[in-house]
Amino acid sequence: MEYKHLLYALPPFLGLILSAALSGLVLARLKRTPVHWGFAAAMAALAVAQTGNAFSLLAESPQQLLGWRRVAVAGEILMPMGSLLFSLTYARSNAEALLREWRGWLWAVGLLSAVFLGFVGSDKFFMLTPGGTETGYIALGPIGLIYACVYIVAQVLILANLEQTFRHADETTRWSVKFPIFGLGLLCVYFMYQTSVLLLYRAWTFGFAWVSGVVSVVACVLIGYGLMRRPLRDVQIYVSRRVLSDSFTFLIVGGVLLATGLIAEVIRYSGIEGKASLSTLFVIVTLLGLALSLSSHNVRLGIGRFAERHFFPHKYDYRIRWAEMTEAVGFQGTPEQVAKRVSHVVRGIWGPRSISIWVLSEIEGDMWVKILSHPVSDLLQRINVSRDVIAWMHTQNDPLVLINLSKDKMPPPSFLGTLNLLGAVLFIPLKADGKVLGWMTLGPIANRALYDQQDVDLLRSIAGQVADRLQHLLLAEKLAMGREMEAFYEYSTFFLHDLKNFTATLSLVIQNAERRGSDPTFQAAAMNTVGATVKKMTALIGTLTALSRDPHPKPVSLDLNLLVDEVIKGFESAGTTLLRESASLPLVDVDASQMQQVLLNLILNAQEAVGADGRIVVRTEVLGSSVRLIVEDDGCGMDRATVAGLFRPFRTLKSKGLGIGLYQCRKIVQAHQGTLDVESESGKGTRFLISLPVRREGKVEAHG
Repeated sequence: MEYKHLLYALPPFLGLILSAALSGLVLARLKRTPVHWGFAAAMAALAVAQTGNAFSLLAESPQQLLGWRRVAVAGEILMPMGSLLFSLTYARSNAEALLREWRGWLWAVGLLSAVFLGFVGSDKFFMLTPGGTETGYIALGPIGLIYACVYIVAQVLILANLEQTFRHADETTRWSVKFPIFGLGLLCVYFMYQTSVLLLYRAWTFGFAWVSGVVSVVACVLIGYGLMRRPLRDVQIYVSRRVLSDSFTFLIVGGVLLATGLIAEVIRYSGIEGKASLSTLFVIVTLLGLALSLSSHNVRLGIGRFAERHFFPHKYDYRIRWAEMTEAVGFQGTPEQVAKRVSHVVRGIWGPRSISIWVLSEIEGDMWVKILSHPVSDLLQRINVSRDVIAWMHTQNDPLVLINLSKDKMPPPSFLGTLNLLGAVLFIPLKADGKVLGWMTLGPIANRALYDQQDVDLLRSIAGQVADRLQHLLLAEKLAMGREMEAFYEYSTFFLHDLKNFTATLSLVIQNAERRGSDPTFQAAAMNTVGATVKKMTALIGTLTALSRDPHPKPVSLDLNLLVDEVIKGFESAGTTLLRESASLPLVDVDASQMQQVLLNLILNAQEAVGADGRIVVRTEVLGSSVRLIVEDDGCGMDRATVAGLFRPFRTLKSKGLGIGLYQCRKIVQAHQGTLDVESESGKGTRFLISLPVRREGKVEAHG
């Protein structure tokens, strides 16, 4: 056999010498810790494996070849136990805690190693194939197949721990630890590759022995160089929960893939008709199911929770959670944008089925305004503020689990009904400087677990951060509103100045009338001047009146469809495509002229947004106990910042507009006990939604 040459066996022999030397040098140290014992055991097992590989290349007969191969496999079986112990303790500041938490895995690896060692001498593990003398093939038996699957899982565990250590090292420390980590990682990767090929082809060849020797030499050189630069005990690294969760996910995926391959092979070698097709179909369906499962937020959340629950003494790494929330609330933006980022963090930690955030809006007349809802819901956009609810919130400083509450913590009945309507099981007050700014609700956790004390403690910290940020944003909003009102007063001054000029014009007409009042030409000119001046004065006064007074509707019961159809008639000749979608509606109590004014304003705004080639849809529908009127266009849309200030006076995108149209529209709708909301996105159009309560009993219907 051409491989029986001493030179070809040199790499395994050199690997044997280097690995044995490293094992002996580490054990020769005065201080021996788990990291020393683990490293020495791994190197000693590698020496045994290379002994078998070296002498298998010098074997004189198939029986000698098989015997030395069994020696090599015995060394390979013993390697994962020491390597796993080393990967858990090398450069780890929490090594002792990790050993306690991983003791189950360590015992499992040790027990399986002992079991497989007991089968090494059996033909169920390895056997010579027919023609083995000529080809040098050694076939893998049924026990060998199981061993190969378990062996790959063990190597994945080792690689995952080494990756964590390397990732969490700083730049200086990383240079010191990378050579031992890369050396041992190289061994793991090679033996994973060798075992995978064995699974695929079910046979071992001489080439593996030579390559294993070369890889062992390179790995031992890297490890030895690294240990000369920095001893094993001099570097301390802490591994976080998040990385463990990621590595645990990687481990699960690897385990599922191995199990899938094993089951597929069982199907393939069974006596089932169409076994090859069934095996392929099983692999495809399993991979699809794995991909769908890992794409689920609840599955990822469950994996993270499992890792935190079983590998760490505390449920949360508060430093990481605090940093996540600080990042979420730290960016500039509107309260709605901050609430959206907060929702993303909260859903990532707990995965609640629903979440809503509300703030107290003094601008809208002491209303609770919802700034976030997940999932998106049109239910309860605004809630009237009552004194008893505010007083109750002042007494609550901690999140409340709304199950089996004591009487002193029970919210007022009306507010409890609101919380139930929102599907809330956890209520979190948002307070800053002792003042109630708003509140947040969470629905049930996706896996049906209950919120415990650690959840409440973390949410208390999160609520404090959110409240501080919202206080800053709401104060900035009030300051902006104050500046707008200042602009309003300044604008009013200009109005008064114009009125003064109009008065001067009329006064001049009167003075001239004393001298030329009998002149017909003067009389005609004077009447034109007076008429034009009065018209301008009326327009100015009307504008100021609209801003200074609340609308006082005189509602009658009518079918909103009739009102909408009447307004749309005036747009029949317009170039814009105006579509009408209607449903059978219950009667509503509205002031027809005021509501026509609102609809007219919305349609005109939509026309300006879409242009001549645009499309506008006016829709009416029923939603619960409300009637909805929707004006939707496919125009340019608006960004979130524009939408946030849309209903404030003197904010307009029009070159000749005053910015009071939508402000007045919302005041009219609110005077009808309704709501006016907007949904818009740049480049995707705008949607205005008016919700009005259905007619109260006892009202007189309007006919015609």
